[in-house]
Amino acid sequence: MLEINPLIVMTNGRIRVPSFTVRTAVDGYVEKLFVEPLQTVSEGAPLAELVNAALLDSRDRLQVELDGLRQEKHKMLLQADDSRTSSAQLLKFAHEQKHFASQRLSQYETLYKQGAATQAEIAQARSQLNSALENLVALEKAQRQERDRMYSQEQGQSPEMRMFSNRINQLQLEFDKTQDQVLQLSLFAPSGRGMVTEMFTQPGEFLGRGQALLEIIFPEKVHIDAFIPPKYQDYAVVGQMVTVKFPNGEKAEAKIISVPGVMQKSTTAEINPLETVRFAILAQLEFVGNVKNRLINGMPVT
Repeated sequence: MLEINPLIVMTNGRIRVPSFTVRTAVDGYVEKLFVEPLQTVSEGAPLAELVNAALLDSRDRLQVELDGLRQEKHKMLLQADDSRTSSAQLLKFAHEQKHFASQRLSQYETLYKQGAATQAEIAQARSQLNSALENLVALEKAQRQERDRMYSQEQGQSPEMRMFSNRINQLQLEFDKTQDQVLQLSLFAPSGRGMVTEMFTQPGEFLGRGQALLEIIFPEKVHIDAFIPPKYQDYAVVGQMVTVKFPNGEKAEAKIISVPGVMQKSTTAEINPLETVRFAILAQLEFVGNVKNRLINGMPVT
C-alpha cells in the first residue's frame, strides 16, 4: 500500500534480497571450507580452499625452469664482464709498453747526440716502439669488436641471448597464467556484508570449473520492487515515503530510492499464462528503520 496524501495509491511489489552464488574458476578438490550456513561474512573473508596437484606441479616446474634459464643468462653476462676486464688490462699494459718504448727511443736519441749510443741501438729502440704501436692498434681493434659483440649480447641481439630471452619470456607468460589459476584455488567473499545461506559441497568433493560452491545473501541491501500504475507517475519520485503491508498484515515504513523506469509488471517466470501482460513504473524502495518481519526474496507485498 503506497500512501500519498491526500491520495492513497494501492499497488503491489516484491521483496528483493540480493544474492550471489560463489563458483569455482578452476578445477579442484575441496580441501577446506571456512564457513557454514547462516554465518556472516565480510568482503575478502576466506570461504574455501581447493587443491589441484597437477596445477601446482606445473607451476613449480615452470618456476624451476625459469630459475635455471635466468642463472644461465646471468653467467653469460658475468663472462662478458670478465672478458671486458681482461681486455682492459691488456690494453692498459699495451699503452704502458708503448710509453716505455717511446721513452727508450727518446733516451737513445739523446745519447746518440752525446756520442754515447749507436745508430743500431736507435734502430732497435724504434723497432720496439713500432711493435708496441702495432700491438696497441690490434688490441684496440679487438676491444672494439668485443665491445660491439658484448653490447649486442646484452641487448639481446646475439643468437644465444635472443634464444634465452625468448624462452624466458615464453615461460614467464606460462608461469603467470598458471600462477593466476593457482591463486584462484582460494575463494573469498565478494564485496559487501553477507550471510551464507546454502552450501553445495563438502570437503573432499571434486568441483569442475564454474560449479557452485555456496550462496551468499546480502540482507543489508534488501529492497522492494514496487510497480506503480502509469497514471500515478507523478507520485513515483525519489524520497517519497510509503507504507508497506506484509502478507501477515503487519506494516513497515519505506521510501523510494530510485525509479528505473517503465517495465513489465511481472518477470516472465512469474507471469500466469492466463494473465494479461501489463506494464507499470518500477520504483525501488528501501525500508526506514528496523523491520520485524522475516524478509524472503520474492515475498509479495502491497
